[in-house]
Amino acid sequence: MVEVGTLAGYSAIRIARALPADGKLFTIELDPRHAEVARNAIAVAGQSATVEVLVGAGVDVLPTLEKHGPFDAVFIDADKRSYDAYGRWAAKNLRTGGLLLGDNAYLFGKLLDQDPEAEAMRRFHEEAVKAFDTTCIPTPDGLLLGIKR
Repeated sequence: MVEVGTLAGYSAIRIARALPADGKLFTIELDPRHAEVARNAIAVAGQSATVEVLVGAGVDVLPTLEKHGPFDAVFIDADKRSYDAYGRWAAKNLRTGGLLLGDNAYLFGKLLDQDPEAEAMRRFHEEAVKAFDTTCIPTPDGLLLGIKR
């Protein structure tokens, strides 16, 4: 599994606990300080063997993970300007039946704004329906759920 956007590692820990014994989570964090906080939290949670924290921009790190695919799931909760790029990567690197999860799919109420962030998020939605059966779960800020066809 792949997570783009680690921050303090909360979702990485929750995901790791749900993985099978042989499961692996690669989680990507841009900020080295956040990555260190996440590594410490993951270690305290006893998930260091399951979770690998990678530091760098998602668009740069994702191609390095392709050799480990295809993946069962990709969870995106990172910089909104790159959601479309992350979604395209997921479409190429998820197995059939794999899950695409995109947090903040409503973009904090700004999905229809005319700015680069909103445009990228709209492309994420528009492109996801081409490769996935999708729905948007009505969490407070929306969670796009896609199942790869």
